[in-house]
Amino acid sequence: MVQAVKHLHRSFLTQFTGPVKRMLKSRKGWWLTAILMLISDWSQCIKPQEMTVDPPENVGVDDLGHLGQLDIHWTSPVSLINVTDCSMRYHLEYFNTYQNRWTVIRTVRTWYRAQFDLEKEVRVQISTVLRGACTNGTELKSPFTKMVLPPTNTGPVDSRVQGFGCVFYQKEVMECTWEVGLEEPAHSKHSLYFWHRDMEQAEECPQYIHSNGVRTGCTFTRESLPEFSAFNICVNSSSPKVALRSAFFSLQVQNHVKPAAIEAVHLEAGLDRRLQVHWDLPHESIPSHCLEYEVETSEGVGGQQLLKQRNVTREMTLTFLSMDGAHCFRVRSRVHHYCADRGFWSDWSRWFCHSEQPPGFVSDAVVVYALVIVVIISMVVLSLCGLALWTKYKGREGKTMHFCPLHKLMEYSKGLTACDPFPNKTRNK
Repeated sequence: MVQAVKHLHRSFLTQFTGPVKRMLKSRKGWWLTAILMLISDWSQCIKPQEMTVDPPENVGVDDLGHLGQLDIHWTSPVSLINVTDCSMRYHLEYFNTYQNRWTVIRTVRTWYRAQFDLEKEVRVQISTVLRGACTNGTELKSPFTKMVLPPTNTGPVDSRVQGFGCVFYQKEVMECTWEVGLEEPAHSKHSLYFWHRDMEQAEECPQYIHSNGVRTGCTFTRESLPEFSAFNICVNSSSPKVALRSAFFSLQVQNHVKPAAIEAVHLEAGLDRRLQVHWDLPHESIPSHCLEYEVETSEGVGGQQLLKQRNVTREMTLTFLSMDGAHCFRVRSRVHHYCADRGFWSDWSRWFCHSEQPPGFVSDAVVVYALVIVVIISMVVLSLCGLALWTKYKGREGKTMHFCPLHKLMEYSKGLTACDPFPNKTRNK
């Protein structure tokens, strides 16, 4: 031990010069080196021995009849029951088939509830995590305990219903529809069951949609549709001839909203050659701050409507620079991503058009209308003049005037005899 200290003392002397070297040459420096070596040996002696962390035990997965929501449970390893100077947590991973990735959970509980697609494998793995005084502040993790459960679905794959989809109309009524499977026997019967967090057990569809006597969908009212929660659906197909495959779906209803079509679009032209477009919302349960709009603009060219541009906005008013020609607009809406992950566009409104002509332009229709009015007024004036002359001479002679064309009558009124209205009388000269 002493020889080792002297050797270390000599190695220190070769590395330092000046005041440090003179200090190490002294007796005091020699003892300082010895103390450093003793501290190093002591720290090695008190280093904790490596602990072995066992994984959780009795891992299980239970199906409570919630159409895909399963309970994962486990117990603490027996070897760690009496450990009190360390915190124990559990590292849970399960494969989310809806997102096609592993989901990681850290929890102190011995159970967890997760959503699975029952048409695919259920894959779960869990380990124990220790940290505290017993591990000298470091985190130790056990190996994984893994569990894989195969799907229990039976029947041919193509006997499963296809084309399944749900639309939540105006947040009032949701319709879920499907089509028959490719290999589904005739006269098969479909049944839909659903479950969400406010229900103890799954229930059957409250109102089926029928097409030619066959169930092709289900209608749900707003009261039975909680938002931002898993809404699980199972469509069973049954046939007396063969077993058919069931279909499982999980959705959140706020992501399937389709607003009502916009009915009123207003166009207002300003003096600054700007055209303002604004619209009114239909009466529905969707808050206005949750909507965004798409405005489609077309321009009339050669009697045809050509698409010009599309604008997506959260405002209910847009202003456009007014140009010559006819401009038409239509609007549709959908739920904005602040209120849902996705949604359906509403149907388009009808086209609303604004026609603007350049200064000094007179349309053909205006010219035609003006000519018609002039002709009518001329005929009325001439007719009134003729009637006045006829009445005058009838009153003067007391006799009936013979028929004479209007232009002849006008000549006679000027002293001409092209047409004598009184042939039996001689004029006084």
